[in-house]
Amino acid sequence: MLYFTEKGKGKAVVLLHGFLENSRMWKYFQDELSKRYRVIAIDLPGHGKSSTNSKDVNRMEYMAEKVNEVLEYLHLDEVVIIGHSMGGYVALAFADQFKYKVQGLGLFYSTTLPDDEAKKEQRLKAAEVVVKNPKEFFRLSIPNLFAQNEVPNLSEEIQQAVSWAEESSLTGISAALKGMRLRQDRTDVVRDLDKPVLIITGEFDNAIKNAELKKSIQDFQNVSLFELPTGHMGMLEAPKESLEIIEQWLQGVK
Repeated sequence: MLYFTEKGKGKAVVLLHGFLENSRMWKYFQDELSKRYRVIAIDLPGHGKSSTNSKDVNRMEYMAEKVNEVLEYLHLDEVVIIGHSMGGYVALAFADQFKYKVQGLGLFYSTTLPDDEAKKEQRLKAAEVVVKNPKEFFRLSIPNLFAQNEVPNLSEEIQQAVSWAEESSLTGISAALKGMRLRQDRTDVVRDLDKPVLIITGEFDNAIKNAELKKSIQDFQNVSLFELPTGHMGMLEAPKESLEIIEQWLQGVK
């Protein structure tokens, strides 16, 4: 069973963190949203307090199945599911496998599109490097997730992100990297989901190809798209603005 926290009552909202993160990234959001909703924040396999079960590859489908185990344990038949980055990939896999349980889907600095070949190769190399020298990997990779012109002003936020990364297991990090590179194009999942979909992007996000994402979903009537002047880490770069968008969207999810 994956580690999770829950707070509040009402409609169930499931929050999934991104790569090198854990459920603690959602604390501010969980505290605020729990005033109106039952909010469940989950540590995905190999991250935070959840073990990776010694798997060499943690595919998004496997992670989605583990998330479903938590929902089964909590006797939840319907949820709104929101994921940051990798958590968005897991949320998409969940919506693909358990569509009947999804009341709404949120992609928070994430994408429906798969890795291109260059990104796949990059992930394989990263999976090797992080096991050999994790501190150097975190030091070099995490600042790049923030809007580069704001990095000098975000030392506290960057250190916060590094602290989350340090709580992940190295085998879990490696397995997640290998799993992300194998994920499929799930644009059709969003297209065919007869439920509200929220997509929040960052104007200066170097981790997601926003132009390609926007083009792929431009005709989808069920999608609400917002862009903030941030990098990839909206929960640290623009927490209040991100929360406001999520709260407004949730009000329209039936």
